[in-house]
Amino acid sequence: MLHLFAMLAAVLMTTPMLPRTHTVTPLPRFLTPPVSREILDPEDGSLTYGPYGQVWRVPMQRREIALTFDDGPYPFYTPLLLHVLERSGVPATFFIVGRSAQEFPALVRRIVVGGNELGDHTFNHYTLTGLSDYQIAYQIAAGGAFLQQFTGQPVTLFRPPHGRYNQHVVAIAHTLGFKTIFWSDSPDDVKNISPDIVVSRVLYYARPGAIVLMHSGQYKTIEALPEIIYRLRAAGYSFVTVSQLLRDGNYDQPAQWPIKP
Repeated sequence: MLHLFAMLAAVLMTTPMLPRTHTVTPLPRFLTPPVSREILDPEDGSLTYGPYGQVWRVPMQRREIALTFDDGPYPFYTPLLLHVLERSGVPATFFIVGRSAQEFPALVRRIVVGGNELGDHTFNHYTLTGLSDYQIAYQIAAGGAFLQQFTGQPVTLFRPPHGRYNQHVVAIAHTLGFKTIFWSDSPDDVKNISPDIVVSRVLYYARPGAIVLMHSGQYKTIEALPEIIYRLRAAGYSFVTVSQLLRDGNYDQPAQWPIKP
């Protein structure tokens, strides 16, 4: 039954525009992943990557780090955020909600023109763990298919809304050709905290190959971003997209790392 995912993706790829809401017919659960085995970081035991292409951090020695921004685009916050990135010469990866991209396509084009990368954050930003396999596949495939018109090539990075996932979510994303990207560094910027706390939390967890999760619709994050960029550069870090981080990673080392059963 896995071919149903491929068929679904093919249909969506030929659909130029999508309605604001979607009604899907649940299908039986036809994908039962095996027990997960995940690679651990030898330094602190944190998750690094998993069997279905899910990534928390990229193993490497060089001081590269990826800034990622979830949600949006937003007509007020996104231009301000892009201004900071453009002024600093920093590329980032934006995990975009399909319905928001449909509402503000000019902002998505500006993200891409600015040298940033697009990732799929589903079409409707539903919590995927409460959906059927068919609905999960539809949300991921619809979001990726809609964003492809802005990139001219398939979108291959995916992040589940709210970071909520189970084995069905990551296995379905993998079947559809996506790597599921989580994070190793997050200031929890959706909470009521100051820009200074956002800065200090990002710096505290920064390390080579880190993926930093922030959010597009938070003014405190925009205020904190120049200091984050300055301090990380002063510490010898360079900023890359998630895809570049994956290309630069050292994947020989993790084979010797402890395995989580």
